[in-house]
Amino acid sequence: PTFTGTEISKIDSNTGLARDLFGRRYLPGYVGLNNLHKTDCANAVVQALVHVRPLRDFFLRRTHQDIMIPTKKGKPPHRMSHLAQCFGELVRKIWSDKRFKSHVDPHMLIQAISESSKKRFRVGLQVEAGEFLSWFLNMLHMGLGGSRKPGSSIIYKCFQGKVEVTTRQRKTKSEETNSKDDDEADGINGNQDKDQPMNEPDTPDTPEEVEIEETTAETNFLQLTLDIPEKPLFRDDEGGLVIPQEPLVSVLKKFDGISFSDALSKSGAAQRKRYVLRELPPYLILHLARFRTNRYSMEKNPTIVA
Repeated sequence: PTFTGTEISKIDSNTGLARDLFGRRYLPGYVGLNNLHKTDCANAVVQALVHVRPLRDFFLRRTHQDIMIPTKKGKPPHRMSHLAQCFGELVRKIWSDKRFKSHVDPHMLIQAISESSKKRFRVGLQVEAGEFLSWFLNMLHMGLGGSRKPGSSIIYKCFQGKVEVTTRQRKTKSEETNSKDDDEADGINGNQDKDQPMNEPDTPDTPEEVEIEETTAETNFLQLTLDIPEKPLFRDDEGGLVIPQEPLVSVLKKFDGISFSDALSKSGAAQRKRYVLRELPPYLILHLARFRTNRYSMEKNPTIVA
């Protein structure tokens, strides 16, 4: 399907129902996607992205033959990736008012996702929607010729924001001087006679002095991950599990610029981090971290966030 500029400008105000080949009525843009065996997470992500107006209009202005994206002056046009082409074709099918059926089959996009992710996201494998969305946005960004510069693609223009991260980590003075002491010890041992015994260092009785190392850095994000409080371990009076409810405001305290949250570094050291939102994107994506994987299975946090 193809769209003119006039049709794109009137697509949001259109409330008329279209008819498919079998006479069934449907509203363009609000059609179902076939579940190809545990591909519901991809369908949910696609349904959300096709209703982002700048992203939708970007792909509606193109046809299946427009695979080259114009760039700045002096640079050759960028070739759109196969994944971005399949997503654009699916966007045009969802918003078309000349459908054969009132639902859409996303098999071409699912196949392109499976190939691009090297079978990481494939048919028959249930994955978390937040993990898939993070990968999918980055692949679309690169497939549309995006770079690390802010606003270099339609994905960054819609979803990229900026956050300031302050990290506090405990560090003892002995850790800082370990490397220096080792070097000095190597020099002493090299000049000392092998038969001469070494004097054992005196062990201080005083506790080690601890310093708090604080670093601040700004980073870009496409989605914000929110931590949900743990579910209660005890049952209620009737023997059933208590499903707690948490307001969205309290979950967003992680990014209030005041509270510190516990985290672990790549080396496993304990850290405390504070997040300050410096720049919000036009469309903010919030990811509720409900799933946690242990050695045996994947657990879901049923807490209701409203």
